[in-house]
Amino acid sequence: MAIGDELVGGFTLDTNSHWLAERLRLLGYPAKRVTQVRDKPAEIIEQVRRELDDGEVTDVFLTGGLGPTPDDRTFAALADALGKELEVWEEARAKIERRVQRMHSMGLLESAELTEGNLRMARIPADPAHVFKNRRGMAPGAVYETNGKRIFVLPGVPMEMKGIFTEELEPDFLAGGSAATVRELRFTFAVEARFYPLMRELEATFPDVSVGSYPNFETKELVIRCLGTDPKRVDEVIELVRRRSVDLGFTAAAV
Repeated sequence: MAIGDELVGGFTLDTNSHWLAERLRLLGYPAKRVTQVRDKPAEIIEQVRRELDDGEVTDVFLTGGLGPTPDDRTFAALADALGKELEVWEEARAKIERRVQRMHSMGLLESAELTEGNLRMARIPADPAHVFKNRRGMAPGAVYETNGKRIFVLPGVPMEMKGIFTEELEPDFLAGGSAATVRELRFTFAVEARFYPLMRELEATFPDVSVGSYPNFETKELVIRCLGTDPKRVDEVIELVRRRSVDLGFTAAAV
């Protein structure tokens, strides 16, 4: 879940979701759904509850809306969704205070006192399973556990989100996954529609392997991509596509 009016309104490109989806796939946690939600508490709560009710979802990732301004509402909405109270996380408050004091000593802030905006970033739903340090910013990330699922809450600033994910979240929470196998064939000037009967056949005979076609009209290239958890099954499908494409009059480019 990528949260922010600027994303839904088309003002800011949601690079966080693209990056997270790729990282999760490589770690063996393929994404089922990517959703953009406005900074509206009711809409955030609705989407969180939808994810928690989905039996196929094991982990939920929220990015954005953790800053100091009134439109940063992610933690407050999550607290409502989980039936928890907001509380000041003392470690986060102390870290924010130290950073404010440093910025004041450098002449970047007029006062060394914490503002209400600063304190907003230290208020998180009660009883987190873990709180991330966020070495690149003030807003803490956190993990909550409910109904056998984990909810990871991360800042929307890409540098902060990536730092928490790679340095803290990935090694401690996602080390046990098994990465999917991905194989691709690339064709030049191939007609995508000609592959339709073959792909329907593969869909029926290899339901455990995802097969997709992706045309690039700028390079005149067609990519057939196969993805699955069993390397042997994926290799079997990609070799079948390679052989049958010759019958269609197309030859895959050498990789």
